[in-house]
Amino acid sequence: MRKYHQEQVLELIKTLSEAQLKFTRLHSELNTQAFVGLLAGCQEFAIHIGQYIEKYEGEDTQTVSLLENYCDILYLASVEVDNGGDSTPHIMALQDQLRQIEDSVKTELGQRKIEIAFLPYKASMWDSCESIWLAAKEDPQCDAYVVPIPYFDRLPGGALGQMHYEGDQFPDDVPITDWQSYKIDERRPDVIVTINPYDDTNLVTMVHPNFFSKRLKDLTDMLVYVPYFVSMDDVDEHFCKCAGVLYADRVIVQSDKIRQTYLRVLKRYEQANQCVGRFGNMEEKIVALGSPKFDKVINTKREDCVVPDDWQKLIERTDGTRKKVVLYNTSITALLEGNEHVLHKLRYVFDSFKNRDDVVLLWRPHPLNGESYKAMRPQLLKDYLSIVEEYQSLGFGIYDDTADLHRSIAISDAYYGDGGSLGPLYLSTGKPVMMQDLYFRPALDTLLLQSMYVDKQHIWFTARDFNGLFCMDRALMKPKYVGSFDEENSRSLYVGMTQYQDKLYFAPYLAEQMAAYDIEHQSFEHTALGTAPRLNWLHPREKGFFQSVFRYEHYLFLIPITYPAIIRYNLNTGERDDITDWVAHTQLNAENSPYYLQWNKTFDFGRLLASSVASNATELVMTLWGSNELVILDAETLDSRIVKVGEADERFAGVCFDGTNYWLAARNQNYMVRWNPYTQKYKKVVFPDAFLSGRILNFLDVVYAGGYVWLLPYEANMALRLNPTTGEVTTVSELTDAVNKERYKYIQVSLDGDFIYAATVGRIVVFDTINAQCRIQNLWVDEQDQKIVNNRRRESLKINAPEWSNLQKFIYPESYTGIQTYLDYVVDLDELPFALSQAKKQIECAREVAGHLDGTVGQAIYEYVIGG
Repeated sequence: MRKYHQEQVLELIKTLSEAQLKFTRLHSELNTQAFVGLLAGCQEFAIHIGQYIEKYEGEDTQTVSLLENYCDILYLASVEVDNGGDSTPHIMALQDQLRQIEDSVKTELGQRKIEIAFLPYKASMWDSCESIWLAAKEDPQCDAYVVPIPYFDRLPGGALGQMHYEGDQFPDDVPITDWQSYKIDERRPDVIVTINPYDDTNLVTMVHPNFFSKRLKDLTDMLVYVPYFVSMDDVDEHFCKCAGVLYADRVIVQSDKIRQTYLRVLKRYEQANQCVGRFGNMEEKIVALGSPKFDKVINTKREDCVVPDDWQKLIERTDGTRKKVVLYNTSITALLEGNEHVLHKLRYVFDSFKNRDDVVLLWRPHPLNGESYKAMRPQLLKDYLSIVEEYQSLGFGIYDDTADLHRSIAISDAYYGDGGSLGPLYLSTGKPVMMQDLYFRPALDTLLLQSMYVDKQHIWFTARDFNGLFCMDRALMKPKYVGSFDEENSRSLYVGMTQYQDKLYFAPYLAEQMAAYDIEHQSFEHTALGTAPRLNWLHPREKGFFQSVFRYEHYLFLIPITYPAIIRYNLNTGERDDITDWVAHTQLNAENSPYYLQWNKTFDFGRLLASSVASNATELVMTLWGSNELVILDAETLDSRIVKVGEADERFAGVCFDGTNYWLAARNQNYMVRWNPYTQKYKKVVFPDAFLSGRILNFLDVVYAGGYVWLLPYEANMALRLNPTTGEVTTVSELTDAVNKERYKYIQVSLDGDFIYAATVGRIVVFDTINAQCRIQNLWVDEQDQKIVNNRRRESLKINAPEWSNLQKFIYPESYTGIQTYLDYVVDLDELPFALSQAKKQIECAREVAGHLDGTVGQAIYEYVIGG
């Protein structure tokens, strides 16, 4: 018998004991009628107790026999009173009988097994608790029930739609108990395990109200919440204060780091809502034991999976060899954030796979994608369903909408797609992972530009996905491969570029040396800058040293990301000056700026955001990311000053000089500021009504050319031209239309006379500011260079040992690599000498994120729950 039911029986026995006291009083008062009535009432109550016991323990228990004897004594006492006799001996016998009954309840009806009820709702999320159930069912002292619960769609506006029940979609080896036959209110299982944190706060689905966490807490001694997801590194704070967390007795999280996040968020929630202690002891509630989802990944082997025949025909060639399979995952989060860009991206991805005969796309959309479109983006549902239908009818890839996620993980060779739980799960296998960028859709086989420099005859640029240098004749506009820096073929060794005499100079990003390219001799050179500890508070999530380089006469100025100085380097003598007087002020600003704390990564000293020519032809002007301040540095004397512009809460990104005034673009607001450095006068110029700001940054670059200020959008929705005399702002349709489908639009801007050279993904846009003419050039190389580029790209996917301390280093960002390069890498993986050691190190790093990668998380959780 369950502990709860035993306690209920003991409470009922206690009620009979209280009635026993009345027997003696009524008998001594000779109140025969009341005495006989009480005897009859106790007899009926005892029968009820016996029936309650038989309901859970069956017939023929000693306790029920003792209750029957108790009823016999009640009957004899009643007869004796009716005959005018003395019932005292019977009253004493009733007391003795009750003591025997209570002892029997405690011994015979004591709990012999614990009962655990698992309450999943989506069959595809069963892996969140399956290994706990496997451990429970192997324990002879446990009765484990899998009770899938129904859930509802949420309609636009929040109303409930269709109810779903997926009890018939679970694996065949999982015995399912129907939710209507399992009377949870009556059974009161010792432990309930849930995976849904939301109750009624999810906008896509809602579990049946009978199974809200607040209600379940009163139906068990131990309500355990196990998240249905896993995290790459940490968890979003909104997950930490859901109803499933608040009302649970135990919350099982995957790592100590995530546990600390839960504790921090929950304690802050308690203070804000004045409910400290109401939801239990948080230190005891949150337990880091790992996630059962990793158990499923580790324990599912490719050879054990049953692959449908139509899948096998796509995977296996006629000669018996196997194509590489790429698991493509699309998530709800991306769907809601990307809107129509998701649909464009799907078509782009399908086109990327359609004509390849060496890889197979295995598309696995999130199980709730359809419901999410219905509830949250109904205007896009028809187009989405049309894309799904077209993909299935073309038959070049696999469509997996089954509940068996882990078959897809096991049979695939690589992962591509959105983030979420699948990313860290897949990384734990050691196989390659690339995260897609919804807004990244370059023409196939185009070069991805990193940095750009324009001289009188050429456009020089570096590739983003490997450290290659390219040159384009400004008349022909045909990219030509020049060479590579040849430092382990790492990505992003250098950013920023400038020229002095016959050499190009590059700022070291991940590299520890400054690089130069001798144009005349066609050779690369390196100059050691010395090492210095990074100022991590400048940009906590960045690993780069410098982010740009600027030349003034025979000096180079290296602008830092985390390096503790602006470096001025004398190109004639090789001498350098480290400018550090800004550091103390910047650090103080970083520690006190609420804007910095809000973004937690945005105190980025210095992207160079000023014209090279200021009022006295020697000033560099930089914005401070965390304040409304400018750092103005004299390039000759190295004197600097910090100037506040506008209101304290203003933030700027994008600066240019028109000969009299500085023009500063507000970082993510709909205006620009004119500021006169001599008079200190300040004026706002508001953008057109149709202007839409970006989430973080409207413009990377602002330039002054042809008598106008030009604002080229990064996240904003339009390019603008500002007349500095009248303040009139107009849209520039030519520059807007060239990038209107991109989320991150212009990523590099250079100016040469009246011409703006602006780089977007895979293209360079040349804009004549006088005639308002626009030329767009795709960055394609000839066939011979393409072979070199492809080899370099493939090699660039090697991850260097110093970067192996973080699991995220093993994720290839699409915007730095491109999907075709990634597919080439996956196809050639078995041939690459570094691939095996890289996979082993990836698994080691995944172990830090997963908590446990030995397949025993479920057993550990089960032992903890029954022991706690």
